[in-house]
Amino acid sequence: MALKQFPLDRTFLVAAWLEAVLYGCFLCVFSFGVYIQITSNKARNTHNRVMFIISIAMFLLASAHVAMNCFRLIRGYAEFVDGPGGPVGYLGQISRWDHIFKDTLYATQTILGDGAAVYRCWILCNRNYKFIVLPSMLLVASIMSACMTDALFITIPPSESIFYPRLTHWITTFLHGCGSAEHNHHWSDGVSTLADRTEDGALSSLYLFIEILLLSLYSVNYNAQYILLEAVTPTVGITFGMITIRITLRSHREWQLSQTEPGELRGGIQTIGSVPMRRIPVKITQQIQDDARSGGKNSSMDGISS
Repeated sequence: MALKQFPLDRTFLVAAWLEAVLYGCFLCVFSFGVYIQITSNKARNTHNRVMFIISIAMFLLASAHVAMNCFRLIRGYAEFVDGPGGPVGYLGQISRWDHIFKDTLYATQTILGDGAAVYRCWILCNRNYKFIVLPSMLLVASIMSACMTDALFITIPPSESIFYPRLTHWITTFLHGCGSAEHNHHWSDGVSTLADRTEDGALSSLYLFIEILLLSLYSVNYNAQYILLEAVTPTVGITFGMITIRITLRSHREWQLSQTEPGELRGGIQTIGSVPMRRIPVKITQQIQDDARSGGKNSSMDGISS
């Protein structure tokens, strides 16, 4: 039984709304990541700095992408409402400059996310290059297919859609390459700890799920793929931002432990939250009664305990 197509005019509205919601989530994650970076400046290392720079680039790309979607939505439903095909005729025309620019932002964000995953894999594998050969090849394939897709957009007739036969091969290759690179990042890693693989994999599961679902919907020419397509750009940023925050917090914790005196570690200093508890001197008075040996006399001992 064939899927009933979701109306394109509603599809573009829902897609823009979902991207705006996810972008708001990304904004919160990015802001918290900046705060963590500022407050943990003494615990920074080269790996943390690279991850933070990539996070900034992703935020800028996501901001430009949501702004372009807003621009296109206003033009489509306000300026082109009475034009040929109405809003759908404008928003669905993939050869327009604003669509090509928006798609380029999406492809760049996805490739940057996959490149960051390969870099993260290389770090976790103690900089052993043999573990990133396959992910790197998939990354190169994604870059080539993205460039070919954007180049073909210019030559597509205005009446054709994203499901044009000349495009499907390159778009499918791009989506498959992105999903495979993300998968191999987690499971080709044989040197990193199980905790690192599990935590990174859990944070990336949402992004991987959206990519697989997007590929499935595009393969059956279903219009709802537009909704997931617009959700990818902020989702990549959210995923990477959460991983960056986790890495920074762990580095900060390790730095704190390195600054602790060995004697204090052995003594087991207790804390309330992050505030260490101070020793308080306590005066103890003991009163001992020995009727048999002292004839009923009382003796007292004073001491200081801490």
